[in-house]
Amino acid sequence: MTTPKNKRTARIRRKTEVPGQALGYGLQYTRLLHLLLLAPEGSYCSMEYLDDVAQEDAMGVKLIQSKSAITANPVADRAKPMWKTLSNWITLAASGGCNPDRTVFEIYVSRPAKGMFVDAFAAASTPEAASAAILRARTELWGDAPAFTNRAKVAAEIAPYVEKFFGTDPDLVAQIIKNFSLTCGSGSPQADIETILKSHPISQSKIRDIADYICGVVKRRVDECLEAGIPAVIGRDEFHTWYGAYVRKIDKETVLLSRARSPVKEESKGHLPRVFVKQLDIIDMTFEDKLEAVSDYLMAAADRTDWAVRGEVDPSSFDNLDKTLQRNWKNKRLACKIDHSSKPTAEQGQALYADCMQVDASLQAMETPDHFIPGCFHQLAEDLLVGWHPDYANQLKTKKAA
Repeated sequence: MTTPKNKRTARIRRKTEVPGQALGYGLQYTRLLHLLLLAPEGSYCSMEYLDDVAQEDAMGVKLIQSKSAITANPVADRAKPMWKTLSNWITLAASGGCNPDRTVFEIYVSRPAKGMFVDAFAAASTPEAASAAILRARTELWGDAPAFTNRAKVAAEIAPYVEKFFGTDPDLVAQIIKNFSLTCGSGSPQADIETILKSHPISQSKIRDIADYICGVVKRRVDECLEAGIPAVIGRDEFHTWYGAYVRKIDKETVLLSRARSPVKEESKGHLPRVFVKQLDIIDMTFEDKLEAVSDYLMAAADRTDWAVRGEVDPSSFDNLDKTLQRNWKNKRLACKIDHSSKPTAEQGQALYADCMQVDASLQAMETPDHFIPGCFHQLAEDLLVGWHPDYANQLKTKKAA
């Protein structure tokens, strides 16, 4: 019977294993994106089709086995992941599933990793060098031929794969090793993606946002293919169309991207006592209008801070914008007085408020998110620099006294 202590131990073990497994699955998406960014025109990249990840172009095929490496080294001399991968490639080539002469066989490890065998295999660029590397590995693991005195001592978890490697047609294995490569990441595949983007003509402040977007698009496209039961293949040219369009959308200093979180309803309710909300009270705006105003106000305030910290906007530009909005408000207030003077004062205020909420103003000649200008108006209303009721200052004093 399992004791409570053992149950706790099992639970802890599962927690330590699951992140590594999740990282391994997620790594395939990241490696696929890495390929798409660097692949030549006209090529196609895939996931879980030809291999974990693969690239096809006019030169041939690249098959990639991706390995995360949180703790263990997946390409150590006696590592099961390496020997299993080599065995699987040998089986594929022997069955006619690929042409080893036109195939690059790559093991990708998310962090720097090495081993005596894998380094020798990766360095072998000719059939003769590949055969020599294979012979050295066999001698190290099995001992000298023909006795192979250490053959029985090979660990059971890798023995079948090692047998396949050394027992298959040596010319075929040498072809695979000749075309074998080891690629290692920095330890952070996401940072490696950003490093590639930094080499492109993109504003540095936009790198992370663009990386988030293209990571999401690639994952979505792959998932849609897998859900539909069709090969998860993405054309390099198609990908660069999405990528380029998004860069043009948010970069080149034409659009300011909001990273502000929309507040939940309960959070918004906590701001209802604010002055700018009371300004809406005195012109009889609805409760939902007030919550929307609070959301715009909070998100605009967050955007101002974020853009200034990132260097996307010079802080003095916010002062210029506020002056522009105040000038808009003043002109619209006059027009409202002329057009709606016969209406009740609350309705006059509603008309002015609606008109100001539609003001379209840029910030440093850049387009702003939909919530930003309304949120800036609410900040001005909070500071009593603008108001909606024709006599908003006295109305607020009366409301406060009551």
